[in-house]
Amino acid sequence: MNRSPSSQTLPQEIWGRPFVKAHEEWCGDFVLELRLRDVPGPVIGERLAEVEGHCAETGESPSEAFGNPTEYAARLDQDSDPDRISGVWVVATAGAAQVLAMLIGTSAVPAWVHDEPLTYNLGQILCFGLVSLLLLSLPLLLRPMLRHPFVLGGSLVTVVLLGAGGAALSDRSDLPTIAQLPAPLVAVGLFLTVLALAWVEYRELTRNPGGDLVTSPLDARPGQSTAPDRRGRRAALLPSCLIPAAYLAFATLGWLLA
Repeated sequence: MNRSPSSQTLPQEIWGRPFVKAHEEWCGDFVLELRLRDVPGPVIGERLAEVEGHCAETGESPSEAFGNPTEYAARLDQDSDPDRISGVWVVATAGAAQVLAMLIGTSAVPAWVHDEPLTYNLGQILCFGLVSLLLLSLPLLLRPMLRHPFVLGGSLVTVVLLGAGGAALSDRSDLPTIAQLPAPLVAVGLFLTVLALAWVEYRELTRNPGGDLVTSPLDARPGQSTAPDRRGRRAALLPSCLIPAAYLAFATLGWLLA
């Protein structure tokens, strides 16, 4: 009697399959591109199973049979769901907003120590505006950043540092003040904002942890585990807590050096 694999075995994550391990770079790029195109995990697993089946029949490697994994994934883009908001974009947007809030919030700490209002002149506002636009555009730059992390990442860090340096120099200039805010309200309020965004990021990273795994419909070989990894919630704590921890560290340093 012909039985489907799904009736015999539990879904197996693709990363445990020997084929994926043997062609890890090609499969990783293929999965990444489809993830960025919002294709659900089980659908990615089905497409990768088709690749594995074809290569098993012909003896070809994935690159020989299908070419560049990113370009091949793009040809499968019709399987993506345009109404689905990808967790990748939510996490990237929350992270960029957290960094922006941290930069502004920690800059208010020295003024808080001296019981002074937080003031901004035109030069500072222009510099913070440039950095804000750059950080909030990070989700749009996510794909090229993943492809060329050192080149693009280094350029972004340089621009952010130049913007922060320009704001610091503007603070020493004689430009007229055009905005004045209570420093404690800014520092505490933006820290609470960072905590709220960290919670959004954590919820997104742990949302339905077993429901969108990249699983293969093929049978697992004897000895291969089909159990999903349950470490997702613990692993999500590190990226979610990183910016709040950095906020506290920079705020403490600013308080001590003020």
